[in-house]
Amino acid sequence: MLGLKFQDNTDFAAEIIRKVREHNGLSRVEVARVLGVAASTVGRHVDALVAEGYFEESIEPTKEAGRPPTRLRPNPKSGCFLGVDFHADMMFLTAVDFAQQPIAHKRVKLNGKDGADAVMQQIIDELKLLRKKTRLHLLAVGLALPGRVSTMRGLGVKYIHIPGWEDVPVAAKVSAAMKAPSFVENNIRTMALAERWFGEAQGCQDLICLGVRFGVSAGVIRNGELATGHRELGGEIRGWNCPVYDASTDEWTWRAGATIEKNASMRSALDKDATLRGRILETDEFIEAVKNGDEIATRVMCEVASIHGWIISQIVQLIDPELVVLAGPLTSLGDQYLDTVRTVAVKFESDYHPSVPIRISSMGEFAGSVGAAALALEKWRPENLL
Repeated sequence: MLGLKFQDNTDFAAEIIRKVREHNGLSRVEVARVLGVAASTVGRHVDALVAEGYFEESIEPTKEAGRPPTRLRPNPKSGCFLGVDFHADMMFLTAVDFAQQPIAHKRVKLNGKDGADAVMQQIIDELKLLRKKTRLHLLAVGLALPGRVSTMRGLGVKYIHIPGWEDVPVAAKVSAAMKAPSFVENNIRTMALAERWFGEAQGCQDLICLGVRFGVSAGVIRNGELATGHRELGGEIRGWNCPVYDASTDEWTWRAGATIEKNASMRSALDKDATLRGRILETDEFIEAVKNGDEIATRVMCEVASIHGWIISQIVQLIDPELVVLAGPLTSLGDQYLDTVRTVAVKFESDYHPSVPIRISSMGEFAGSVGAAALALEKWRPENLL
């Protein structure tokens, strides 16, 4: 059984919508079967969702004898969801319609050094511009925040790369400005949602998304739900002590204070490259250097990617996922990056656990904002039903 109080019409209707989305369309009978409830109970709610325009019904062609099934599908014209993802110097925005199809993307330079207030104003300004572009009714906004997050209070708790970013009431500010419910989550966890709903892991019930940007974190999906943890620190692996790989000697060493953040983030890769090279490269320049076979950049990429392989080998033994998806700037390197991660993950995996497929996110730099839109889609509840 579903386990919801059926008199709670908004939650029950939202669960019907969720199941129809997951199965890419269902008949009324199939909805009742999937939810484990009486067809009459489902019918009343479906009637209300169709009447409000959230579902379209169409007769599906079939070769079987008898009456063809009528299938429910989300109506793309019934509204949209907006998603925002950002880090210290860049912001990404995505709009998806009610049928969960992306309809707009935007990449904007972020002036993070100007402080938290300026960042919030820029986020709101860009959201308003994107809403106008969609020409659809705004249902909800999702925000993928860097650093520590309190989803229950809607706060950006701490992010050291933006001055003053401490206990920022992000959800409240955006809800007031956009006149729509707003939800926050850690940006890497939203990437896991993006993969589950739109990307490489569609349909997966157990998934790990390893995101490597200015920080390193993991998004975990368990039994189809985002696992946030008791203190909302699920997937926050940046403080883990990790072995450090030296590509020049092919040796691993343990050092006190050698955390993942210090040795396997994009920031740490750029710092190490600068130390060896004698000058600082931007992220795009570093990626291009690896693609061109630059010796220093290739070595640094190999050392960082090796730690990512070790990370995956450890998390897989704890979570037992169907799939691992990699996200972040290094994924633009394709097999240059992926082959190293896979090789090291196999090297450290347990004999007791079989290998798990590791893939690169197909959504590129918009994975976080697509995931933020997916967060809004999941959290939104239809009002005034029945």
